[in-house]
Amino acid sequence: MGKNLIDFYLIRAEIATFELSPKVEPNENIETDRAFFPEGHRNVLDLKRQLVVGNRGMGKSFWTHALFNGALRERLAQVYGIPSLARTEVAIGFNGSEKLTAVAPTTDEIAHACDSGCKPELIWRATLLRAAHSFVQEGPGPGFSQAIQLLQNNPEFYARALTDADNSLAAKGKSALIVFDALDRLAPNWGAIQALTKALLIRAVGLRSFQAIRAKIFMRVDQFADTEPFQFPDSSKIRNDYVDLTWHPYELYGLLFFELLRRGDARLQLELLADETNARLALPRNGRLNMSALDEQARLIAALAGEYMGRHKKRGRVYTWVPLHLGDARNNCSPRTFLTAWKTAAGHVPPPKDQAVDHLGLIDGVRQASTTRLVELRESFPWIDSSLAPLRRQFVPMSKQELFALWKEHKVIENIIEKSDRKQWLAPIDFYLDHDPGALLKTMTRIAVMEERANGKINVPDIFRVEAGILRKGGVAVPGRK
Repeated sequence: MGKNLIDFYLIRAEIATFELSPKVEPNENIETDRAFFPEGHRNVLDLKRQLVVGNRGMGKSFWTHALFNGALRERLAQVYGIPSLARTEVAIGFNGSEKLTAVAPTTDEIAHACDSGCKPELIWRATLLRAAHSFVQEGPGPGFSQAIQLLQNNPEFYARALTDADNSLAAKGKSALIVFDALDRLAPNWGAIQALTKALLIRAVGLRSFQAIRAKIFMRVDQFADTEPFQFPDSSKIRNDYVDLTWHPYELYGLLFFELLRRGDARLQLELLADETNARLALPRNGRLNMSALDEQARLIAALAGEYMGRHKKRGRVYTWVPLHLGDARNNCSPRTFLTAWKTAAGHVPPPKDQAVDHLGLIDGVRQASTTRLVELRESFPWIDSSLAPLRRQFVPMSKQELFALWKEHKVIENIIEKSDRKQWLAPIDFYLDHDPGALLKTMTRIAVMEERANGKINVPDIFRVEAGILRKGGVAVPGRK
């Protein structure tokens, strides 16, 4: 069989119809057939590791709700070889939802409790108390306000209730996990968020004294970099053992194959191409990548999209060029960004004849992914546009002095503060202490939109630079929009 017998039109057509779903919403049900299992995410499922840190779009909310789904949890236990996960009961302790549940308080309930003088730690004790009830008892437990009142009147009730629940779960060979996500929605200002986050971390460390009950906290990278919530004894027990939620390039390519294998028309053609290139082992099975077949993966990508980003190798190999130009300042790429680039490439005209996409389509794909990624980050960090706008038509890398001068000229700090107050969104977390360019740069580097190099120069990665209209000094850059 020859490569010319592969129907690349079908593969290209399926890539072009990828459904790039928005972020996972609170209480969303994760269907088992849409779950791809990156090898590097295995530690997210370790019940002993209670803190998971990731940037926007890396999968925090996905894993929150994947863990909550009983059927998917059983599959996770099987795929990753963690049998205890199948014997684990899971409750959502907080996810920013406005829906009343048996465990998680809503933002309004938290705000009312804080306004009533309730200490943050009591808020989480009440949440964990309700979770303990849901794990071991039938019927509705106490409401949130009722749980707070119960603990105020009877302080030792918390320890007794959790001890009883822990003993009951352990006797049955079960575990319990309470998952917390969307901590940036806990309150309308960073001071209150910090206090609530610190109290939650203290409670999570406290749960280590129990055998069967643990918390799993998903946190944004800028919040993790903030040291204030970790200022308490034994904080190192949770901070030093955190899980870094990232995607390696080979995991992103595995996701690309996984999405194609889910589609009947493309599946057969991809399998034929894999057989033709002796790369069958590169195809994921049961949603999981074969880590011993990375050479085969690179070979299959070359068959799909060509070996190089042009006519010769000086332009770079497709396999390495695409994730490199989609990566942020820490060389991380979100799965949605990656799939956006391939989806756009599949719609490029004229299409290639003997492969699914070509380098011209992938260049278009990186441009579109730049737009998509900024839109994605803008939802969590609405001040990004104000920070990048003054750099339009400027060259990077640039000196810190040049950057600060541009920000000063365009009154960036003042504009961010004014818009934050007027539109009621959170300013950069480092503005909590200082309203100056240094604080803004610190946050920009923490969320990997900028990088400060060893020589002191400030750079903006291609994935943000292209859409923001920022120019680049040297190297092989992504061509700008015409």
